[in-house]
Amino acid sequence: MKKIVKYFMMVITLCIFALTANSFSMAEASALYTPASYWNNDTNYPLAFSQNGVNRYVDVSSAKIIEQEEKVEENTKTAVFSYDVVMVDGDKTTKFTYKTMIRFVNDEMYVASARGNGNGWFQLSSRSFDQPQYNATLILADYFGINK
Repeated sequence: MKKIVKYFMMVITLCIFALTANSFSMAEASALYTPASYWNNDTNYPLAFSQNGVNRYVDVSSAKIIEQEEKVEENTKTAVFSYDVVMVDGDKTTKFTYKTMIRFVNDEMYVASARGNGNGWFQLSSRSFDQPQYNATLILADYFGINK
């Protein structure tokens, strides 16, 4: 009878473990930016910015990681992207190519764009006329799985 009770207790313990094991799974990182829509419902073109009927879509099929670095001892991650953005204004479309960088330092995030003359970077803000590029960089970081 003692063997049956021990066996029964072991089965119950394993059942409880199995039922609670999912609550200990790793949490997925939340998205840095969630697009509101896509150009012609094509997921290769997430909307990065819209203002006054002019929409800017990131062409994720054109995106490339030019450089990527992680320094564990300094708790930093950096990625540099090259990509195209399609600006749609009614029937008119215009394509632009950008080079941007995202850097995570501890819990801080920085987004920058390459200067037009190729000499360095300037920091982008989510609250300025740089917002389309800023959003596009966040979309690409999510697309490539680069986060804190």
